[in-house]
Amino acid sequence: MISSVLALIAAVAGGQSDPSRASREAFTNCLRSYVDRSLEDRMEADNFNAEYPRQCAAQESAYREAVLRGYRGSRADAEELAGLEIEDARTSFRELFDMSTEDTARRQREIDEAAAAAQAAQQPAATAASGESPGPGTPAGGRGEQPPTR
Repeated sequence: MISSVLALIAAVAGGQSDPSRASREAFTNCLRSYVDRSLEDRMEADNFNAEYPRQCAAQESAYREAVLRGYRGSRADAEELAGLEIEDARTSFRELFDMSTEDTARRQREIDEAAAAAQAAQQPAATAASGESPGPGTPAGGRGEQPPTR
C-alpha cells in the first residue's frame, strides 16, 4: 500500500505518465494467471508456496528495470521502491490464493456435513423398511412415535 503511494507521488512529481505501467501489468497478469491455474488445478498450499516465488521471474525483472529507469530519485530509493512494489504484488496474489482455497475448503466441509446429515436422516427409514428391530428405547412403530391411544 505504501509502495503504491510512493509510486503515485513519484509519477505526479515527475509530471509524466507511468513508464513502468506496461511491465507492471505484464507482471501482475502473469501472477494472476499462475494463481488462477493453481486454483483450477486444486494445487495444495504447500506446493503453491514452494513454486510461487519462482513464477514470473522474467516479468518481475522487466518490471524492476522499468521502475529503476523511470524513477527520478536516487538509485537506492528506486531499488527500494521496486522491491516494495514487487513484494506488494506477490503478497496480494498469495493472499488471493489463500482466501480462495480457504473458501473452497469451507464449502467442501459444508457439502460433506450436509451429505452426512442426509445419510443420517435416511438411516432410520432404511432400518424400518428392512424390518430390522429399531433398537432399544424406540417404540414398536420404529419411527420414534408413540402408538395411538384409544
